[in-house]
Amino acid sequence: MFQELAPQDPHDKCGHHYMICLDLKNQHFEVLDPMRSEANADLTTHTEFFINNLKETWNRHYETSRVQIGHFLIEYVATTKQGNQHDYGFHMLEYLAKWEGRRFPFVTAAMVVELRKIYTWNWLMNEDLNTRANTRDFIDASRVF
Repeated sequence: MFQELAPQDPHDKCGHHYMICLDLKNQHFEVLDPMRSEANADLTTHTEFFINNLKETWNRHYETSRVQIGHFLIEYVATTKQGNQHDYGFHMLEYLAKWEGRRFPFVTAAMVVELRKIYTWNWLMNEDLNTRANTRDFIDASRVF
C-alpha cells in the first residue's frame, strides 16, 4: 500500500509504503509497517478504509464463492521499526520477498546498505533498460544522490 503523508498539499507527493496481506488460511488481514504501529491513527484509518472497500468488492464479485472475507479481522504484525524516515521501500521489498505469515523478516541498517547496492546493480545491468535509446539521459536525470 502507498499512503500519501500530506494529501492536502498538492505539491508534496511524499508518502509511505506498508503491506497488507490477506491470510485465507487463518482468516485475517495482516498489516506490516516498518515505521508505524496499530497505535497510529493515520495507519489504522487508511488500512481500514482499504480493507472495507476490498471486502465490499469481494462480496460483490465473489458472492457465490465458498470463501468469504467479510468477517476477517485485522492483525497488525509487530515489526522491527526502521531507524529513519526514508528506508521503508527496502523494508517493504524484504517483507514481500520473505513474509510467510510466521517468521517476521528482520531488516537491519546494514542489510539496507547491501540492498541499495544490489538493486542499483540490477537496475543498471537490466538488459531492457540498457537497450533503450537515451538510457544515459534517463539515468542522469534520475540521480538523487
